[in-house]
Amino acid sequence: MAKGDAAKLFLHILNGVIVVLSLALAAAAIWFFCQVKELTTLRNSNHYLLDYNVYWPQAVPWVFLIVSVIVVGVTACGFSGARNGSRTLLLVYIACLSTVAVLLVTVSVLSLVFADNKTTDDFIKDTVWDVYFQSKTDNDVASSFGNIERKLHCCGAESPRDYKNWKSEFPNSCCDVYYRGFLDPYSIECEFTNKLANERYGCSTVAAQYARITIKVLSAGAIFIAFISVIAIAIALTLTRVPARRPKEMVAQYESESKKVLL
Repeated sequence: MAKGDAAKLFLHILNGVIVVLSLALAAAAIWFFCQVKELTTLRNSNHYLLDYNVYWPQAVPWVFLIVSVIVVGVTACGFSGARNGSRTLLLVYIACLSTVAVLLVTVSVLSLVFADNKTTDDFIKDTVWDVYFQSKTDNDVASSFGNIERKLHCCGAESPRDYKNWKSEFPNSCCDVYYRGFLDPYSIECEFTNKLANERYGCSTVAAQYARITIKVLSAGAIFIAFISVIAIAIALTLTRVPARRPKEMVAQYESESKKVLL
């Protein structure tokens, strides 16, 4: 296998890896957006009408999703350039991928600096408290908040004791209400003495921690894609220096053929 063929194959493999990782990053960003949306749709919208601050947990998924789509588009140029051996396409690919790599690192740094901090904690906690108070008067919100408690294995806004002032016992969502196994499901009492419920964290703390972890994972994934992109850029630069193959000239084997070529 010639040097140019090996470089083309390696570039195709790297582009494939970049596409897969970018799609995974986009899927993770969409999942994060859905999780935040599930919580924010339950809050009282009147409390946020005049607030023009940037809510980073809501902005971060969009940023990573847009960057992921751009990366996938750029790799299409790389596939085409490597396949056709077009120096022009490869140069365009190198310029675009270099810009994307810088963009990926920039987005990651911005997310870690502005989103992975107390700003996210405050936003999540404020939202959870708002939803918690809404659940006192709205049964639909209470049911949805209960689903969040089950999913996150949390109880109350700040702690399980939040329910003590206005309920006779913990809601079922704070306890292992149903036993899942070979036996039929059965109810478990969820009184204020329930040890499992009392040992759970408040949903504001749990949700904030999950948001922080997700932001770190998204940032790490973007930086890893940028690292692979740098390797792909180096391979593409190597391909631009490989001379294009020229078709073999026809060699006259007999004197008559040589005369025909001269004529």
